Amino acid sequence: MSEMPQRQDYPHLQPILTRWQDCDLNGHIAGATVYSYFDTTIQAFLLQQANLDPQEGEVLGFVVSSAADFFALPAFPDTLEVGLRVARLAGSSVEYQLGLFRLGEMQPCAAGKVVQVFVERGSGRPATLPAELQAALSRLQG
Repeated sequence: MSEMPQRQDYPHLQPILTRWQDCDLNGHIAGATVYSYFDTTIQAFLLQQANLDPQEGEVLGFVVSSAADFFALPAFPDTLEVGLRVARLAGSSVEYQLGLFRLGEMQPCAAGKVVQVFVERGSGRPATLPAELQAALSRLQG
């Protein structure tokens, strides 16, 4: 990530409550857990804002790439928010950008990206995004 994103750069914010078990041996939120926060934010948005049904819907989303940069060390019992925006929406793929923030802070503890490809449930071939999904993702573009 080339420049430090700020809270206002993200049109969607998802609250995350940390748990004691989220911490690594050093007492900070583990990197793998940050990725799970990112995934939780994406999936919650798709379920709540795009009515995507991951169990029986016509399309499925698969993560094909992800990366994160870490700037600060959140820990339990921090209350966090994950910011979400869409950097690129093309065909069957979406590139999300995410930021992990302590409540009320403008600079992130971590920033990352996730690329997701949507495929048809039956064939496994790249899918044309349903209109409702396309519209919801478009609202996250900046």
